[in-house]
Amino acid sequence: MAALRAKKQKMDKVTSAAAPKASDHRPKNVYLTQPVQRPDETFHIFLTQVRNAARKYLPKDTPRPLTHAFCEVEARLGLLKVPNASPARRVCSSGAKIVQGQPVTAFECSRQQPKCMMESGVSRSHFSHWTAAGLADAADSVLAKALGCTGAAATDAAAVKRDLMETELVETVYGGYSNDARVCFAGLHTCQSTDGNGRQESKEKLAVMDLCLPAAPYDIRVSLASEKSMNATGPQPPAGWTSKRVKRRRSYVRRDKSIAWQIDVTEVTTSYPDVRRSATVDYEIEMELLPAVLLQLINEDDAAKLHKMTVQLGQQLWWIVSQINPLADALDVEEYLQDHPNKQAVATALAACGALKKYMDTGAYDSPITNPALVNTGRTDKFPGCMPVNFSRHNIDEIQRNADSAYFLSEKTDGVRYFMVFTGDTVVLVDRAMRGKQPLPIVQVAGGSAGDEPFANILSLIQPGTVLDGEVVMNRRARSKPRPIFIVFDVMAISVTEPVLHLPFEQRLRHLRRASFRTKTAARDMFDPAAVADLTVALPLVRKNFVKRTDLDDLLSHVVEERGMRCYRNGDLHNHLTDGIIFQPNSPYVCGTDVHLLKWKYLDTVTIDVEMLPLRPMDDEETLRTGVAGSEDTSVDMSRYILLPKSERMRLEADRFETTGRIAEVGFDPETGEWYYLTMRDDKIAPNHINTVLGTLLELAESLTADELRYRMSVPAGARDTYRKDMRGMLKQLLDHQRTRLKGARRPAPSR
Repeated sequence: MAALRAKKQKMDKVTSAAAPKASDHRPKNVYLTQPVQRPDETFHIFLTQVRNAARKYLPKDTPRPLTHAFCEVEARLGLLKVPNASPARRVCSSGAKIVQGQPVTAFECSRQQPKCMMESGVSRSHFSHWTAAGLADAADSVLAKALGCTGAAATDAAAVKRDLMETELVETVYGGYSNDARVCFAGLHTCQSTDGNGRQESKEKLAVMDLCLPAAPYDIRVSLASEKSMNATGPQPPAGWTSKRVKRRRSYVRRDKSIAWQIDVTEVTTSYPDVRRSATVDYEIEMELLPAVLLQLINEDDAAKLHKMTVQLGQQLWWIVSQINPLADALDVEEYLQDHPNKQAVATALAACGALKKYMDTGAYDSPITNPALVNTGRTDKFPGCMPVNFSRHNIDEIQRNADSAYFLSEKTDGVRYFMVFTGDTVVLVDRAMRGKQPLPIVQVAGGSAGDEPFANILSLIQPGTVLDGEVVMNRRARSKPRPIFIVFDVMAISVTEPVLHLPFEQRLRHLRRASFRTKTAARDMFDPAAVADLTVALPLVRKNFVKRTDLDDLLSHVVEERGMRCYRNGDLHNHLTDGIIFQPNSPYVCGTDVHLLKWKYLDTVTIDVEMLPLRPMDDEETLRTGVAGSEDTSVDMSRYILLPKSERMRLEADRFETTGRIAEVGFDPETGEWYYLTMRDDKIAPNHINTVLGTLLELAESLTADELRYRMSVPAGARDTYRKDMRGMLKQLLDHQRTRLKGARRPAPSR
């Protein structure tokens, strides 16, 4: 055991990533030393190597051109993992990486030492959402787009079924024999079967290329393997097998073969001779080069034609991978922020937050900017921002009964929450952990340096003492790379003497729209739209859009779903990720939880924040212990209920190892009954309370969809809400349609 622990400690040292803290002197992650800007070019190079390796494998006297395939090229999704790490973890943390100031798509990990391993397969949730519909629901599906059905063709179900072909295969494979041999039977096979003969075969890896995709859910391994058919067996597998895998596979390919790759999606059920060992179900997604194309690749002697062919094949493969396994191309906002270097300004900003909280408690306001004595005595350790509660179905009737001006609605921006505090000589971003941040200075400006004030462009325009509430989010304008902006959704103070928290939201919104916190000498607009396109501005300010509740349908018409993400697009200023709706009451600001401030989230983004609990003496290293906050500073153990799939757990452990965080954001997919991991929450110091968790589970149970909200919020004040009646009628029509379809399917064919 001591030797194993020493080996693990050595591996952790080699594979650790540079942490954001300056005091951390761990070496760089060895698996992130070979960045790849163009994965398609890397595939092109590897496919050239595949051709050479295949030729080298053949005996020298083998006549060409070859007419029968003896090998296969496949690209498999999974996670590259650190060898011998316990608990198992991915080779790097999740999220886009920046190398020399530029985001990097991928890293080649084929030659790094220690050599990484591959955990093949995807989670049940990803498998279901990406592939389960197949061609039965072909319009606008992931598989259709991956195989080149884009634009209008992607939304035309008939066109998709005309262009693509789907085949199904069930196979039983017995493994565990010497030399990696296996025995395959067509269909479902049991040890009592007396029909059909098995075929014995073996595979040998000839070339392997590993590509880590940190910003995607999964990595990819591309390999060339030889296939050897051995002796046929009888109806029973030879003795000595240790595993039985039943593969239920669906394969997709273009009928015109204009894309040379076939997509295989497979559900694999593995059982064992030892009945005490539980069976497992895994989900695999692979891309295989069509055999005829592989033969053409191996036979090609013309260098120019070979280059053209491998370039095209590499581009096709990367297109497929990027559609099925989409990159989260919006960078983490934390990559563009740093700790504020002015500790005195940070202390002043924290005291300003405390002064605002005290004002709402007592009605007395004294700013630490004008009274420095409060800097050390007036600060608060708890973030005083207003926090929403989950939207429940009963809230619909409540909102409908109120006047149209009782609530203001906005999209829920998927960013990081901050108070923006103007101290006079600088600006401090205060996060939920009560830490002072600022954007990275723009040093590319002529004469600029790393020590320059990043808010110099607006510092003279806004009065000291102003406090804005908002979020830092990545603006994803199509004409340039994503860049951080600060979306302001509330105003807490407009000067050192004028807090406005006590005002109804409608009046605070008026302060925001009129920018009543501007200085008397301000000659420019601090919300100048041109600043978003100006890369010399470190963090442009953008006002959030609010609408009346009957205009929700129009608000959500600007939400676009693509590549597994939702983006709110409304002009150049608003082009960012979104995950729900905020119902803002027209009432004074509440420091802390406001039971009237409501948040609705898309069901696949409803999450909870849990704490990573220390292992107990009886736990092994693979145990994941999680907890949430209980009453009176207690912890509620959730380990029995929150069970992550292997791939999700490996991503969590990689993030946890590199950030040393202890709060993780996890979610539950009600369609598959599976938990999933999102990210480590470095901006939080405590998990959700058990009451919040129960509210979240209730939200999932209610399954309140965006379509229902759009319908019911559009009902004018005083009008009757007929949603339930209309929905029952629509469901009855759907059931009648199904009955008619099944009746037609059972009708016998006419005799000839």
